[in-house]
Amino acid sequence: MAETASPKRHETNTTKPNNTKFSFSIWPPSQRIRDAVIARLAETLSSSDTILSNSQRYRPIPADESSGSARIIEEEAFFAAASADISTAADGDVDGKIETLGVYAKEISKRALEMLKSGASQVTTEELPYVKPDSS
Repeated sequence: MAETASPKRHETNTTKPNNTKFSFSIWPPSQRIRDAVIARLAETLSSSDTILSNSQRYRPIPADESSGSARIIEEEAFFAAASADISTAADGDVDGKIETLGVYAKEISKRALEMLKSGASQVTTEELPYVKPDSS
């Protein structure tokens, strides 16, 4: 019984059906991918139909501010992850690159939540429901 070689788990070079090779990079993401992340993040930050805004804890950011905020969040997350990549992953270390991509995603999530929280803390007292003080 002949054994067949199993493919490598995280192989980045692949052969297309016409025998031409192509490769992709896990980290850093292309500018096209980064722009897509920014667009989706801006949509999430400004939408009133997300799990964060539906919880009534966080208000969406106005649409005219969300794009700039999303760009800042993504850029800060990118540089934080790039710093982690420099210190932990060597060229060709696919597992390290995947870990760096995870840092990037976590940083985006953390920073987006912080932004929404800071917006929630800016609610004026006129917008808060009136609670009658305890008379005791």
